[in-house]
Amino acid sequence: MPRSILTFPGSASVPGLPKLDVSEAEINVANIAGLKHWPGLFDWDVASGSILDRVTDGVIPSYGVSQPGANFVTMVNGKKGYKISALANTLVMPGFDTSGSFTVGCVCGLDLTFGSFTETELNTSVPAPWGVYSDVSPTGLASFVFGTIAIASSVAATWPIKLSADKLTAVVIVFDRGAGKLSIRYNGIEMYSSTVAAIKTVSLHKELMMGGMRTAGTGRAIATRAMSTNAFAAFETALKGEDLVAFESMLLEAAAAA
Repeated sequence: MPRSILTFPGSASVPGLPKLDVSEAEINVANIAGLKHWPGLFDWDVASGSILDRVTDGVIPSYGVSQPGANFVTMVNGKKGYKISALANTLVMPGFDTSGSFTVGCVCGLDLTFGSFTETELNTSVPAPWGVYSDVSPTGLASFVFGTIAIASSVAATWPIKLSADKLTAVVIVFDRGAGKLSIRYNGIEMYSSTVAAIKTVSLHKELMMGGMRTAGTGRAIATRAMSTNAFAAFETALKGEDLVAFESMLLEAAAAA
């Protein structure tokens, strides 16, 4: 059953009264069409022993046996976040439709990875792997792959913003099949874009893992990173205009210092 939020004028700002557990920026995201997965990455939201979707209240399972409540740490911005310390702690979101346009975004430090997790022989396989993974030895750089569409970390080295150990970054990928455009954005600024023809046609695994991704190769293991985040969401649409601004505003709010 979907969750509901009731707000009243001034209820979140009256001195001496409890503040809402959600902000206006978060409420705006909850109303964006196409929102598919939004894990509640807060220690107060795991009373059932599971990570729950913030809108549908459905369980978002971990890849293995895990106690989600034990995986929260204080991040560099002073806020609590969920940490991927092992493969078992990654979160699995099957049924994420990549046949059309999609958007995935999160807050992260130096370590980052999300994407598909099914074993795939080649980047040319149908369907193919997709996702992002930061360098194993943290450098502030990340690689991105969508089947045969690949952006190496050497490309990310030329970007004006890098992933950082001392501050959090809002990372958003917009895969717009209709427009035939891939956009990679850091902190609300486009770092990279591509309009290669394959964006409209490439077949990608219809799944999403937070904290892990399996690149192409027979017998290849899922690659994880020690990623900590307090905001992660995925949409089955290419966000643009006011919706993209709203999503990135929420991520930047989550990334800001406590």
